[in-house]
Amino acid sequence: METRKRRADRVSEKNVTPKKKKKHRGLKIFGLIVLLVLLIGGAIFGKAYFDVKNVMVKSYQTIDRKTTAKLPSLKEKSSFSFLFLGVNDKTANDVLVLTVNPKKNKTTVISLNRNIYLPSESTTLKELYGIKGAAGEIDALQTLLGVDIPRYMTFDMRGLGDFVEAVGGVQVQNDTHFVSSGFEFKPGTLSLKKADEVKAYLTKVGDDADKAEADLIDREQTVLIAIIPKMKSANTVVNYKKFVNAFGDNVKTDFVFGNIKALGLNYNGVLGNITKENLKPVETTIDGKTQKILSEELVNKAHDRIEAALNE
Repeated sequence: METRKRRADRVSEKNVTPKKKKKHRGLKIFGLIVLLVLLIGGAIFGKAYFDVKNVMVKSYQTIDRKTTAKLPSLKEKSSFSFLFLGVNDKTANDVLVLTVNPKKNKTTVISLNRNIYLPSESTTLKELYGIKGAAGEIDALQTLLGVDIPRYMTFDMRGLGDFVEAVGGVQVQNDTHFVSSGFEFKPGTLSLKKADEVKAYLTKVGDDADKAEADLIDREQTVLIAIIPKMKSANTVVNYKKFVNAFGDNVKTDFVFGNIKALGLNYNGVLGNITKENLKPVETTIDGKTQKILSEELVNKAHDRIEAALNE
């Protein structure tokens, strides 16, 4: 079997450039999903059972993966890892490997820079999603990290508008004046209420591609942060159906309905203690181009962290 040492590229630590600490947008997305799962789990025993089941059938999507990994028993509160992707059209913007341990009420998060280049795939994690989908991502990461990743979940960031409608609208601070899809967005406090308005707000604008993408991610985070506290309101719980419908439209996963029930019942404390590890890539030259890759040391560190979290 190929070793982790051979899978990782050797790069000197002197190439590492210190970076400013970033907000963990991926964790906020995961927090949103966990709240949704718990909301769904709570509805399982009410009259909403069939509404929830139908939505989960809509959300369910198998993938044609080449690697294999068995999901342990969720009813027995077993620890397991899964891949979480925050996606936007054909790209993966957030790539997280999460290991949940319900007995310890703990979640261990390995956050991977989307621009990490995978020599085995000749592309980055970000672009691999558009080429091979979630199957390609989970195969590449399971092979690279040397750990079992039995399940995946994707969240389509373009669907944030559905969640905004479900909470009755949000207010956000906007820094840039721009027009998109017939909507004008001025600097200052904005009240976003409709899905099409949010979709227009969460569109890349500007001629500078890198800046346009960075600005879009900032706006996505702003909307996401505004949604999460409103999810906990009594009004939201009463109007749960809007949430589960938004879940079905924007979340794809190979967790089956029974898995979701078990998560809602047995894993509701996993956000109580979150530890996170950001894997910062190092730069090297591949085929004449500067690429970001994971050093052997970081690959081994990620592997060990995940294995330790599974076996605590």
